[in-house]
Amino acid sequence: MGMIKDDTFARKKRISILVILFTFLIFISIFLLPYLGQWLIVEDKLQESEIIVVLTGSVRDRILQAVDIFNEKYSDKIVLVNTNHARHDIFLERGLKIPPGSAQLNKMAAIDLGVPEENIFILEGNARSTQDEALILREYIDSNETIKSIILVTSKYHSRRSKTIFTKAFSYLDREINIYSSPSKYDSFYAEQWWMDGNDIESVVLEYIKLANFYFRTQFLLG
Repeated sequence: MGMIKDDTFARKKRISILVILFTFLIFISIFLLPYLGQWLIVEDKLQESEIIVVLTGSVRDRILQAVDIFNEKYSDKIVLVNTNHARHDIFLERGLKIPPGSAQLNKMAAIDLGVPEENIFILEGNARSTQDEALILREYIDSNETIKSIILVTSKYHSRRSKTIFTKAFSYLDREINIYSSPSKYDSFYAEQWWMDGNDIESVVLEYIKLANFYFRTQFLLG
C-alpha cells in the first residue's frame, strides 16, 4: 500500500510540474513574446533636422519612408552611405549595368519618387555594417558643423540597435547630435506576432544576437 501511495504522489507531482510549465509557456506566449518584438522598435517624434539618413539593407521600405519625411518637410536633404560591393567589377566586365550597391538603388528610387537629385547625397565608403555607416556619418557630421540633428530611417526591427549604435558613435563628437529614429511604416515586420512568420523570427533572433555583440564587443571599437 505504501508503494502505491508513493507512486500516486509522484504522479500527481509530475502532473503539477507539467501544469506549472504549461502555464509558464502560455504566460511567455501571451506577454513576453510580443514584448520581445515590440522592444526592438524605437520611434521618436520627428523634429526638423538637417539630414535624413537612410541606412542600407532593405531598399523599398526605407527609401519610401525617407521620401515621405522629405515631402513632409522635416528635412530637405537625404544622405546615404556607400556599402561594400565586392565583385561588382565582374558584372561590369560581363556588360551588366547594375548599380553598385543599395545606396545607388535608393537614390534612383528617390529621384523616381520626385526628390530632386541635388537633394540626395551619397557618402563614399565601404560600409559592411551599421557600425561602419555610423563611423562614416560621424566623420561627415564632424566636418559639417551646421548639422545638429538627424532623422535615422531604417526597418522597424533594426531601429533600436541602429539608434543605439549611432548614439554611441556620436558621443565621441565635440557637440551633441540629436537622433530621431523613424522606422519605416512600410516595413512588414509584425512585432506583436513575430513568431508566426519565418522572416520575422529570423529578424528578431539575429537582432538580439547583434545587440549582444554590440554591448559586449563592438561598442568598444567605435571610439
